[in-house]
This record gives sequence, structure tokens and C-alpha cells, in this order.
Amino acid sequence: MALSSDGYVRVSLSNFAKIPLDHLLSGLDDDLMNAAPHAAQVAVISGYTEWLSRTKPAVTLGWDWQLKGVNGHAACHRSGLPRSNIMLIGDFNEDLGDERTAHLLASAVDCLAWQELALAAIQRKYS
Repeated sequence: MALSSDGYVRVSLSNFAKIPLDHLLSGLDDDLMNAAPHAAQVAVISGYTEWLSRTKPAVTLGWDWQLKGVNGHAACHRSGLPRSNIMLIGDFNEDLGDERTAHLLASAVDCLAWQELALAAIQRKYS
């Protein structure tokens, strides 16, 4: 892996799946923290989380999330597409493009067990 002049780290999806990512930080969205409550309204708790590899060059991956009730339990779910310095490449080292990379990374995020670490960081930060 090498950092390209355009800022991307190019890697195949199979090699990306082998890169361990460490939790860097998580937080709540500022609009939630500054919202003035009025009348009855649905409360949405949302935030962000950022992850980083220990590789050289470093790979970064971040995404937004919302806390939702599922089957009577609160759970975090990714919202929107992730942000990253990764450009996934195909079998012939061709770029898969920003959109396809983002969708493939979203699928990868959805397979990660990130929720517990993110919520623990939120609890420490806002307690």
C-alpha cells in the first residue's frame, strides 16, 4: 500500500478486509447538543465515529450513525455512506470509483462490530 498523490490509499477489497481498524473517536452531533426542546417531537440521537489503521500509510474510515429502537432494544446503525481515504481497486488495479468504493465500504462497515466501542466512547465523553 502506498499513499497516492491524490491522497487515496489504493487497496483491493480483499486486502482491505485484512486491515485491522482501531477506534479513534466517536461523538454526538452538535445539533443534538444545542437543540432547544419545544413541544412533543421525535428525538433523534445521532453521531459519528472514526476509525484508523496502524498501517503505513494509515487508512481512515468514518461514518455517521443514528440510535434506533429495534425489537425493543436501542442500537446504533450507520446512516449515509462512509468517509475514507481508501480507493478500492479491481482485479486489474483499476479504480472502482468513489461511489462504488463508498457502497462497498458501507457494506464492510455493516459487518463490523463497532457499536459497543462507539457507545462506550460516547458515554465517557459526555458523562
